[in-house]
Amino acid sequence: MESEDDMIDDSLSIDDDFYSGDFSDYYDDSDDNDNGYYSDGLIEDDDQDAVFSRRNQQGYIVLREEDIKQRQEDDISKVSTVLSLSRVYAAILLRHYNWNVSKVHDEWFADEEGVRQSVGLLERPVVQVSNAGELTCGICFESFPRDNITSATCGHPFCQTCWRGYICTTINDGPGCLSMRCPDPSCHVAVGQDMIDKLATCEEKEKYSHYLLRSYIEDNRKTKWCPAPGCEYAIEFAVGCGNFDVSCICSRSFCWNCIEEVHRPVDCDTVAKWILKNGAESENMNW
Repeated sequence: MESEDDMIDDSLSIDDDFYSGDFSDYYDDSDDNDNGYYSDGLIEDDDQDAVFSRRNQQGYIVLREEDIKQRQEDDISKVSTVLSLSRVYAAILLRHYNWNVSKVHDEWFADEEGVRQSVGLLERPVVQVSNAGELTCGICFESFPRDNITSATCGHPFCQTCWRGYICTTINDGPGCLSMRCPDPSCHVAVGQDMIDKLATCEEKEKYSHYLLRSYIEDNRKTKWCPAPGCEYAIEFAVGCGNFDVSCICSRSFCWNCIEEVHRPVDCDTVAKWILKNGAESENMNW
């Protein structure tokens, strides 16, 4: 996994200071982020477009699920088109580089072979399977007709039953399934969504898609989920908006940097110390 510094677009040079933790310039007493317009509760559907427009002007955007899906699809299409790769490979690359399109392009054109090796994208199989009518599964070691044998791009043959068991277990283990590799212990070839769509159950496909969608927000340093319980909106924050105070359309206001309640003009470090101190005093009182 790349370091966090590598995940910043080269074109946004001021991001380095912003995301490094120097927030002194982002706390001011200006009232340009007045959140009173939503204080009566949830925003009506008819007013949401105006709210999104206003928040965009303030330096952050609230992303709905359909917005996240569209952005994710657009990024996959960009990489697929520029690098002349399948959408499955494009998605694997973006996941590896934390959905940073510029980073994918830079790394690929600088060292395509190195990227292929590290990510697990092969141009051709490494295992040559015989033309026999039956093949032996590499997991259960039973013989099956060729139609019942499936391989990733590496060519290692496994029966569909073993593949389904492997995929089911990996998906149920959690988001780590997004980095799924060939079942052969010596092989590091990536297993993409095409294999999931081919062999997984509907429930497993839904879980995989859910993890993939959430990774688009959680792996990106410029986006975060709204911390309100049950809220499914995300916030994309832009550099230089003046302060970290953001408001989700669910009516939750919070500091984008530390996810605590809004606390201007106090900086995040001071708030963290205050919370730690109060927590310690509370523990002492309980003891």
